[in-house]
Amino acid sequence: MSKLYTYIVKIDSGLAPNPFGGWCTLAVCTPNHQGSAVKPGDWIAGFSQKEAGYQFIYAMRVDERIHMNDYFRDPRFTSKKPIMSGGWKQRCGDNFYYQDEKGNWHQLPNPYHQGMMEKDTQVPYVFVGREFWYLGKTRIDVPEEFLTMVGGRSARVNHPAGLPEKFMNWVRSKFSLGITAEPLNAEGDNCRYCSPDASSNQSRLCKNA
Repeated sequence: MSKLYTYIVKIDSGLAPNPFGGWCTLAVCTPNHQGSAVKPGDWIAGFSQKEAGYQFIYAMRVDERIHMNDYFRDPRFTSKKPIMSGGWKQRCGDNFYYQDEKGNWHQLPNPYHQGMMEKDTQVPYVFVGREFWYLGKTRIDVPEEFLTMVGGRSARVNHPAGLPEKFMNWVRSKFSLGITAEPLNAEGDNCRYCSPDASSNQSRLCKNA
């Protein structure tokens, strides 16, 4: 039976999750950092913070759990490598970690996670899904019964029996597959914080937990 992992999306910039390029990917966020045992067929769902009402932002059905180095070298995900001189969607690519022949980690320039390599690569796996529902800035309130599954600082998976299935059916019946709207916190093409020469202080607004 599929499991449902729920967590809080602190900043919805297009980085984590990254819903672009025909795939929804989660590479550098809470479920990755804590080593969630997500398997193909399981679901991941992200919600806004408590002060924003725990609104529903996105859900994905996971097809693959890929090692970061394999993710980096897989041609399917080339478009998810950040391009600092590109548009905001290109800058927020989440495919920026790779290993050399000795197993040492390296990081491509990106506007979000400079200085976070040790944390991001401690459990170096990326969750990938073709089937996803991403609402971005059109996030909505969820039925009250689902609020019991949301909250806390880590990803949650031990939900009341039957509730994950109800949630999955609600998502599938209410929303269209793919991207409904842009991220709430998308910086836009004129973001001065995302330029290649942005200082660490300027980049703070682009940081994603």
